[in-house]
Amino acid sequence: MNQHKEATPQQQVAELEAIIRTLREENGRLREKARHADSANKAKSDFLAMISHEIRTPMNGVIGLSELLLGTGLESRQKHFAELILTSARNLLTLINSLLDFSKIEAKKMVLDLAPFDLTAMLMETMDLYALSGEQKKLKVHAEIDDRLAPSYIGDGYRIRQILVNLLGNAIKFTSRGEVKLTVTTLQKEQNIDTIRFEVKDTGPGIVREKQGELFQPFTQLDGPAKLRHGGTGLGLSICAKLIELMDGALGLNSAPGAGSTFWFQLRLPVAAAETLDNNSDECFGDGPKTNNSAAGDSCPYTILIVDDEPTNRMVLRESLQRAGAEIIEAEDGRQALEHCMTQDFDLIFMDCQMPVVDGFEATRKILTNAAEGNRSLPPVIALTADATMDTRQRCQDTGMIDYLLKPLNFDELKEVIGRQLPDLQVHIQGRHVIDRDNDSEIKAGGMVINPETLEKLGNNIGNLGPVINVFLQTLSGRFYDISRAVQAKDPGAVAQAAHTLKGSSSQFGAEELSGLCRRMEEMGRSRNIAQAEPLLREIDRAAVRLRKALTRLGTKDTP
Repeated sequence: MNQHKEATPQQQVAELEAIIRTLREENGRLREKARHADSANKAKSDFLAMISHEIRTPMNGVIGLSELLLGTGLESRQKHFAELILTSARNLLTLINSLLDFSKIEAKKMVLDLAPFDLTAMLMETMDLYALSGEQKKLKVHAEIDDRLAPSYIGDGYRIRQILVNLLGNAIKFTSRGEVKLTVTTLQKEQNIDTIRFEVKDTGPGIVREKQGELFQPFTQLDGPAKLRHGGTGLGLSICAKLIELMDGALGLNSAPGAGSTFWFQLRLPVAAAETLDNNSDECFGDGPKTNNSAAGDSCPYTILIVDDEPTNRMVLRESLQRAGAEIIEAEDGRQALEHCMTQDFDLIFMDCQMPVVDGFEATRKILTNAAEGNRSLPPVIALTADATMDTRQRCQDTGMIDYLLKPLNFDELKEVIGRQLPDLQVHIQGRHVIDRDNDSEIKAGGMVINPETLEKLGNNIGNLGPVINVFLQTLSGRFYDISRAVQAKDPGAVAQAAHTLKGSSSQFGAEELSGLCRRMEEMGRSRNIAQAEPLLREIDRAAVRLRKALTRLGTKDTP
């Protein structure tokens, strides 16, 4: 006889309820653990972002002071030590930037900056960057770029460049002989979207299959002698993988020991709309310059506002645009711009970001707010700045500026901006000025005082350089006095602002020596470490004297 009694329905229900209670309690514990883990991860990411950002400021000071030190009369042994400090500081800054990117990705705060960009030009610039590294290691570094690439794509060109820089840098670093090759191929074209494959192939030692997956994990390096020779954080490829994932792309690796490695990724990039060129519109374009403040007939009824506290910058931009025939109004600061916008509508506004009285960010916000409150159309505002950082670009976007131009002005980029915003007002730029280099010893001397290529491009775009040079020379003493007064007052903010202004205007002429010194002075001010500002001020003074001498001769030669 079976002594085992089956559980009654009531007992079975009780057992099930007990199991359910246990599962609920366990689920509650797991949710709490997950919440703590998420909080810990967020705290870690926030800490990484905060500490990385904070470290960048003193690191910029170390780099700036090292550059200043190298500009003094050092013995060869002292110079070697200073160069090692500068190299180490730059490497550390690269690491800090990688940590900042990683923390943004971990916190899901990484946002792509989608805009039109010239992929082919970016690829060529990147290859030029690594040609010297290849030569130093006696490697052949070259590229094979598909000629079917579109003139312009919509995407985050900065991040695509970052991925390529990482892959090319790794390939060169780990390859001791042979070659590194970049191949860019258009795999498919459909409905204005191109599928593009990027391959970086090297003749390095190769990687065993079992270790390949580890390369794309954060803080992971392969074991062995290579790690000891080259170091690194193991963050680069992890960041690349996350960026490509953000772009909805694919990433992979083909490698074998002794057979080299090929890192590849594929992206689907929308083709940017082609600019409409109407070469037959004589009303909008002429061979000769038109009067500055008069519109060329009813076909081009556009009014453009140029806002910049530096008259040289305003004149360069005005001279570049005036032949298109639009009416051009100028403002010296944000307050004047606001006054103009209260009484007049503009089809386009070029807005300098850093100005006294009212800066470009505040002026843009007020202009757009006033237009919205008055039920008027919002004018497109184009940022003008010498600051190429992503933070500044993001701030411009957050303010409401719809496009971005860097100083010194790139005239091809200016034409692209005009083409996007006012396609009927495309700018024709014709070369009407060539520098007589044989008679300009200051210009020939290594490009230290003036870069001849930059100056020649400026002349080709605005014609007679004489008036622009005269305007700059009239303001040069005042701009130097502003820096000198700020240094004497020991005011870091004023030092940074005054140096930034002179840096921007002098760079328009390719004055690399003076603009470089002003950049260093600006960095001192921004890092609030101006202890060594006076020796640098003396260097700026001497550079300004040399530039004045060279430009005076050029201005005299160019004046009719």
